[in-house]
Amino acid sequence: MSLVGLYPCSNVSAPRELSITSASLCSVLSLTAITGNALVLLAVIIDPNRNLRSPFSFLVANLAAADLIVGIFALPMSVEFYIRESKDSSAIVITPRDDARRIGSFISTTASLFSLAALTVDRFVAITYPMKYRAKLCPQRTALVSACLWICAISFPFLYFEVGYLKYQFVFANTAVVATFIVLCLTYARVFKSFKNEVQRWDSFNGDTEENLVKMRALKWEKKVTKTFLVMLTLFIACFFPSLLLIYIISFCGACNCIFIHWARDLNYILIMANSSMNPFVFAWRLRTYRRAFVKILSCGGIVERIENLSGVSMTWTGQYAVSMNSLAGQTSTSTLSPSNNVPT
Repeated sequence: MSLVGLYPCSNVSAPRELSITSASLCSVLSLTAITGNALVLLAVIIDPNRNLRSPFSFLVANLAAADLIVGIFALPMSVEFYIRESKDSSAIVITPRDDARRIGSFISTTASLFSLAALTVDRFVAITYPMKYRAKLCPQRTALVSACLWICAISFPFLYFEVGYLKYQFVFANTAVVATFIVLCLTYARVFKSFKNEVQRWDSFNGDTEENLVKMRALKWEKKVTKTFLVMLTLFIACFFPSLLLIYIISFCGACNCIFIHWARDLNYILIMANSSMNPFVFAWRLRTYRRAFVKILSCGGIVERIENLSGVSMTWTGQYAVSMNSLAGQTSTSTLSPSNNVPT
């Protein structure tokens, strides 16, 4: 049995095909993480449809920022490490750049985990205490929560310099990952219990009054968002649970074959990094507000201009829906969003 903190195969080089495979996978993950998370950040910052300026969206942007750092910083440096490893037949020497890569990975991953936990708690409060949620959770408090998350994420990896990479990875797996998993599971259990009560209240919204329609749209939106985070919880478990098992194997399996240990090392890292590439595509798949924002951001680079030149129709995105079906008859009419439409879909 190996001791925690001592890599059992530090003097054995990794197979060249493993290093090339890991470098290729990290390259793909880097591209997807940068593309997806940059779109999420742009969607919240630009807000082309004027419906993403909310505490929930700011927490989503905080998660995207953490995952974007993974794509810009951690994954490209990992590609460089694996390429260097594939060219060297001897055991790879860890350089200060590799330490910087590891620390950057831990900081961004910790911030991503804490942001995911904060979003889960946000859903719990929004469903369980909707009136208090709307009254007390403002952008300023959301910014304060985000700042605290980043301070903790930056401070946490300082332990790396004291205990080394493998010991810190073991501590990280048994603290940040396990704590986030517990928060997500317990919170979602409470959320779905609250949802049962909310569903029973839907029967009282059968009237066609404007107030009831607003309530119905709000409840449907909360249900859609909560189901989206259930998908994210599933992906979190699919990525981090196998990674947690691999960390235990690397730390304690002193009799394991070194080729297997190297494969476990790389697979563990890639699984953790893969989670940062998945979240923005879940938002695009599940939430129409983000999907519409992505489409407008991607199309404004030239596609829309070509359509406008061909059709002669001037499109304006000011947060109002312009209705111009009567323009052919010489009439111009515009309709703004009614209160019942202020709830995203």
